[in-house]
This record gives sequence, C-alpha cells and structure tokens, in this order.
Amino acid sequence: MTTSTVVRPLAPSEQMFAMIGVYVGYAVGVSGRLDLGALSAAYEAVLRAYPVLAARLEPSAHGGHAIVSSTGITPDIVVVDGDPDRLVGDQKFDQGTALSAVCVVRDGDRTSVTLLTHHSIADGYHSLAVLAELWSCYTDAVRGLSLEREVRPYPFPVEELLAERGIEKIALPVPDAPPPAAEATEPVAPAPTADEDDWQQAPSSSRCRFSEAETAALVDLGHREGVTINGLVSAAVVLSEAELRGLPLTDIVYTYPVDLRTRVTPQVGKTDGTNLLGFATYIPTGPVELLDMARSICESLRVGLETGAVHQTPLHIPDMMAAGAPAPAPGMVIVTNWGRVPELRSPKDLRFTDFRSTLVATPNPDVPQPTPPGGGACILSTFDGRLSIEVHHAKSAAAQQQRRVDAFAAKLRDAIS
Repeated sequence: MTTSTVVRPLAPSEQMFAMIGVYVGYAVGVSGRLDLGALSAAYEAVLRAYPVLAARLEPSAHGGHAIVSSTGITPDIVVVDGDPDRLVGDQKFDQGTALSAVCVVRDGDRTSVTLLTHHSIADGYHSLAVLAELWSCYTDAVRGLSLEREVRPYPFPVEELLAERGIEKIALPVPDAPPPAAEATEPVAPAPTADEDDWQQAPSSSRCRFSEAETAALVDLGHREGVTINGLVSAAVVLSEAELRGLPLTDIVYTYPVDLRTRVTPQVGKTDGTNLLGFATYIPTGPVELLDMARSICESLRVGLETGAVHQTPLHIPDMMAAGAPAPAPGMVIVTNWGRVPELRSPKDLRFTDFRSTLVATPNPDVPQPTPPGGGACILSTFDGRLSIEVHHAKSAAAQQQRRVDAFAAKLRDAIS
C-alpha cells in the first residue's frame, strides 16, 4: 500500500526545470569489486535521509507542478551490461515517478555508477553532497556498519531562502540585467532534432581532461596572478568562442551560475536549498589577453556580488518565464562550474578512476523547449586533482563541439607552457 502527500508547489526557479524534465547525472568510474547489494542498501539509506529524492512531481490544479511524497515506493538501481561511457544506458526517466535514480553500466572490469537528480529539486552543489553521502553509505554497508543518517527536511527554493535573509526583488538597471535566456539555464540539455537517435537516452559529450600536473600549474598560475580557476577557464572560453563564432569580443555575452550558499547570511547548507543559484554575466569591453580577461571576469563577479545584482537574478525568473524563452543571441555563452568534487569514501577493494557528468531530458511536447547557446551545455569540474571540461550535445554536433573543447584547452595550456 502506498500513500501520497503533496509537499509543496514548485517555485519559479524550480518549475522551469520541470518544464523541460531535466535530470543531471553525476557519474564515477570505478575499478575493483562493486557490491551491488551494498550499493542498493546505500541508495535506500540516502533516500531515507533525503526524502525529496524519492518524491515525484505532479501537475498542479493551478498550473505548474508540485512535489509529492510517495510512501511505500522507492526507486530501484538499474544495472545493465554495456558501454560504461553511456552512463545511463537506455534507461527511461519520468519525473512523475521519481526524482532520482542510480544507474550502473558494466563492461568487464570497467563500470560506471551514475547518480541522477531532477534539476527541480537539486542543483550541482546539492547533488554532489548527496553523491558523497551515497558513497559514504556504500562504504559503511560493505563494512557492515550502520547506514542510519539524519533525515533532512525537504529543501527550500531560492526565493524563500533569500526572502528569509531580507533579500527582496528590486528592479534591475537594464544595462546590468542578465539576458533572460541566461537566467533559464544551469545547465540546459541539448534540444532534440529529428535526425537524432533518441539523444535523450544516449547523450553525446565532448571532453578535455587535464592532467594533475596541468591542473596544479593552472592553480599556481591563478595564485600568482590573483585569479580563480573559474576566471582562467572563463577567459579561455570567451576568447575561444569569439574566434570560433567569428564575432568581435564585445558581442560575446558570457553567463555562469554562482552558488549563493556561502554568499548570504546566515549561510545555507549544501542540501538545504534546491537551486540556490544566482547568475553572473560578463560582456568583454575590448580585446585583451587571457590573464587580463580573467582578472576582469573575477572583478566583475566581485562587484556583482557586492552590489547584490547576482542575488537578484533568481528573483526575476518569473518575469523571464512570463515573457517566454527567446532564442539565445548569437554571442550567448553559458558555462556551469561545479568546482571540486567532494572526496568520496570507498572500501579498500574499490577505486574511483574518473568523474563524468551527463544530462537526460524528458521534455513536455506541449511546451516550447529552449535552444542551448552554442549548441551544447558546458560543465566544468575538478576530480582527483584533474580539471575536466565537458560539453553535452546532439550526436550530429560531435566534431564541432570537440573542436570547441579543444580550443578552450589549447588557450589554457598555452597559459602554463
């Protein structure tokens, strides 16, 4: 017997992801013995500790969707044999059934384990904390230890968390307002096309993975020059995109999400909010070198946070949704940076070899879908001391998108050569 309870309606910052039905995947490659029984027990423990992951979405009577808890039903782990680089295999996803999943894809000694979370109820920073908890529970399960964890309340939307901290919506100066298309994305899955073979279940990606030595050199460069890794990568992306698109630098509009959890008072726990994100926008004012642009990007972010402009952006999402999602401008570029992936616990007979991201969407055919700027969603992460740049895209764009990633990497490698 199952019982269902409406928890609350989705806020606008959450609803936009229900419209496109997007799940984000956080995958680790593993080698060694993977105990599927322990993994299943660990996932069940995580679902008990974070009940929103076992919930589902239902259309509400007044439009939009609501989070609905379902007592007695828990998502199962999906295990398939196949190419571990296809992180979710052919698994189907339905936000009306569950808001999370775990997929295991095996091929001999190669295995990928992917935690998927619906973007309406968790952003990247939230989900990476859950990923760490999943592997902590797995390690305890293998060792025969207790899997009981503190039960976390359902997370709150950014609108409510900002209001509690006295941050209210104000009119933004038009020149400083982030473009509406930018506010809608963190990240957007590539739009399906008629000539694709079900891209939703087999998303393609292009990638550059830096070595530990290269990543350490970029960190050292940032320390010497007073810029962040995000600033360095952002500058490389902006310069490359202008060249690849044949646009002047001043036509590039670069936007990226900013984690607000540590940028409000009091601070917010990793899993206490769903999408606690602001958006920073940078428009170059002229041709500059990579390090000069990195400094300019970092300074622009500092000013945006100091003035509160970045904090305002999620509060203007209802205006953007009411206006409809316009096609992105030719110079629009959006990049998501998850930062450092938390250290993951593992038993001695299991080793983590890699970290990847993926996107899966189950869009509503009755809702117009946004077109991703530049043809693909770009995600940065650092795992085990190695920086990774991934772009998710339609299969037909693979060659174009790999050239894009290679151009980003070339500028960064030139900076440390």
